[in-house]
Amino acid sequence: MVQRRDFPTGGAVGAEDLVGREHVLKELFERVYTQGNSVVLSAPRQTGKTSVVAELVRRVRKAKGMAVSVDCSTATSADDLAELIAAKTYDEASGLRNAFARLGDLVRNVPVPTLYQTDADIALAFHSPQRQMPTTQKLAKAFALADRIAEEKKVRTVVVYDELPTVRRLSPRVLDQLRAELQHANKQTSYIFMGSETGMLNALFKDRRRMTFRLGVPLELPAPTDTEWVRYIEDRFRTLGLPLAQSEAQHLVTFTGAHPRDLMEACQHLLTLRKLDPSTARALEVAEEKTYVGLQRNFELVWDLIDEPRGTRLTAVRIATGQPVYGRGREAKATKRTVDKLMNEGIVRQLGRGRFEFTEPLFAEHVRRISSRS
Repeated sequence: MVQRRDFPTGGAVGAEDLVGREHVLKELFERVYTQGNSVVLSAPRQTGKTSVVAELVRRVRKAKGMAVSVDCSTATSADDLAELIAAKTYDEASGLRNAFARLGDLVRNVPVPTLYQTDADIALAFHSPQRQMPTTQKLAKAFALADRIAEEKKVRTVVVYDELPTVRRLSPRVLDQLRAELQHANKQTSYIFMGSETGMLNALFKDRRRMTFRLGVPLELPAPTDTEWVRYIEDRFRTLGLPLAQSEAQHLVTFTGAHPRDLMEACQHLLTLRKLDPSTARALEVAEEKTYVGLQRNFELVWDLIDEPRGTRLTAVRIATGQPVYGRGREAKATKRTVDKLMNEGIVRQLGRGRFEFTEPLFAEHVRRISSRS
């Protein structure tokens, strides 16, 4: 059994650290497993969607269903994506880790007729040097594989495509083919489409001109309330033998804007300081500055990312400092392109007409510090 971390600051977290997520977990399970509907789940980076879906996968398997999770961002080509999907699906169906790789070894070293017929089709499509299939056929077989196996086994199956928008860089036709195949491969299978580029992900499924239109029902990952965070933080510090003073937990929530990753970083810094010296003066202030400094390198990388189109950084500064985004001599169409850039990257979200906010409040603070120096 994996030991629970004090405050998880990286990677998927366990069910005990999924703050305020039970309602959305129940809704996801009902939609995709019980009802068999597909879902588009969008949320900015580091806000817990991967952990939520990891828990959903656990619940699907507990209910005797199959669950396949594919991180599309790890694929380096369309062929690689097809093999990745096939490998994850076959391993889940067989219940054995690396079963797909072992199947490939079998095909390369043993005459094909000795294989079971149900495996031969998969093996020949992806491993046989005598029968190399075109990429489009490999993708077709990979996309349909989970539903085919689910029908054979008569078991409900959920397939997760994480970071789906990244497949655009592999081939402009992959998403079109995914739509064409999955609209038929849904007899026993439902799908969760995920991504951190929230604007781009939503556009893929809401734009009527795109082949992926209406392939899944959009569902946003709601943020936990401040009350839920405060309760969690106070309970965790108390359990660890270092109870907080009144309002300290709320102070951390306010400082980080309740961004899950940043909040866990702040809690871990405060916990470390209190473990070293429970009477440390200014521990809360020091923990907050350490949190910002630790995240600063990531913020600088994001800042570098938004140098194009021209004016994107100015738009970011205006949003961070509460200034009007449009007007003041800015050309509307050019300004909209900068807003679209920030939204597609999941850096900001729209609150209303002409009103936006950063999805990570500490990055907004970083932008304010940059603007004050210029």
